[in-house]
Amino acid sequence: MSELNISQELLSEKSHPEVRKLWWISLVVQSAVGFTNGLYLFTYGPYFYEKLGGTINPSTAMLLTTILLGVRQGLVALFEVPTGALADAIGRAHVVILSLVFRVFFFLFLAVIWLCSTPSVAFAWGLLASIAFALNYTLFNGAFSAWCVETLREKAPHVSYGWLSSRFYSYQFFAYILGGVLAVYLYLLKMPFVGFLIAAFVSFCMMGYSMTRMKEVRSLHFLNRQQVQLSTIVRRVGEIIGKSAQICSRYPVLFWIVLTFGSYMFLLSIVLYLWPVYFETKAGSHAHFGRDWILIVVGAQSLTFLASRLLVKLNQRWSKEGGVNAHLVGFRRIFIAACLASALVIIGLSVETLTRSNGLYLFPIAVFVVMFAFGVVAPCFETLINAYIPVAEAQQRTTIMSAGSMFRSIMILVLAIPSGGTSGATTTINWAIPATMLLISAVVANHFIKREQRAKERMEIAVPVTETSKT
Repeated sequence: MSELNISQELLSEKSHPEVRKLWWISLVVQSAVGFTNGLYLFTYGPYFYEKLGGTINPSTAMLLTTILLGVRQGLVALFEVPTGALADAIGRAHVVILSLVFRVFFFLFLAVIWLCSTPSVAFAWGLLASIAFALNYTLFNGAFSAWCVETLREKAPHVSYGWLSSRFYSYQFFAYILGGVLAVYLYLLKMPFVGFLIAAFVSFCMMGYSMTRMKEVRSLHFLNRQQVQLSTIVRRVGEIIGKSAQICSRYPVLFWIVLTFGSYMFLLSIVLYLWPVYFETKAGSHAHFGRDWILIVVGAQSLTFLASRLLVKLNQRWSKEGGVNAHLVGFRRIFIAACLASALVIIGLSVETLTRSNGLYLFPIAVFVVMFAFGVVAPCFETLINAYIPVAEAQQRTTIMSAGSMFRSIMILVLAIPSGGTSGATTTINWAIPATMLLISAVVANHFIKREQRAKERMEIAVPVTETSKT
């Protein structure tokens, strides 16, 4: 099929009935995920900090807050690859639905913390919420994307996954804005628990929708109901993890893409979790604090949404002009550039906080740059990692994609406390730790991806030459 024909088909993807059905499923699920994420991401850091005694003993409250982050991500590291392998063993749709059950419990546990009168009780419920979050995140992460990829390949192989992911991510980021504004408004009204209850209800509805809409693909073999026994699942999970490790060792480009994404997500997690704590500590007494907080949330998430929409437009242009090669080169450039920009601006913020007493000059710019990058890093990662996973290894797709989050979780488990700093007022100084790791991994990943792309170009040039010599 010629590049012109491919481009023409890519212009009318939604006219395909199976693609249209998949588009609506991904739109509903990812928009609901974005809205409910917005209902906690911008407030649960200061929420924990306040309930753990931030106004009484800031150093202890910061320590407990970062411990909760470390425990949460430690559990994510523990569950990430096994749950990805579980999805590859018993089916992606089943695992996505199970993840939404734990999502409901996560938000309910967050709401209960509001009723706690002592830091110790609040910390105990925070641990339960961390467990529920880890199970929700690891079960969903990778499984939904892998389900979309394999469904497209089975129903509409001419449609690029990048076309789908860049679009549903843009709607997810727009939903972040709505959820984030509502969450901050409720927090300023001293009613953050209402937002968590709304998120629990939306998650429950999303679970019901997924149960009726998501069907497993027929092209892959999953364990049937008679085979679903603990010993069988454990053995199958072990086999898939081992196979995935072998694949990453044979293809270094996969390892470095995964490590760079994990490093960026580590930095993003620290910034998302602690920037409201830092801002409230520095500017909480200002008259326009609430307005400024909402403006930062709206501005940051708007940039994330605009970045994702920009990626949609660029993806359309690459598909028309250069086909698959231009498509991957463009995604690589944006992926690396976004990671480098995020790392450098956070290092600059750390230096500013260290050398200035105020430290708020570069702060909003740093948050905006990191959030703008978020709009392109996630869809670029999924497109690149799926492009370089061999077709013959599709059964391990979820496990390999889960490895990025596993790396992030391990880094947060080990480095959450030093990266969080000693108080809300100085926390940005220590953000240089994840930023430096991202800077190094992005530079190395760029080298390996470029080498892989050059190798593919040489192979494509060699094939026509060989065919011509035969004739």
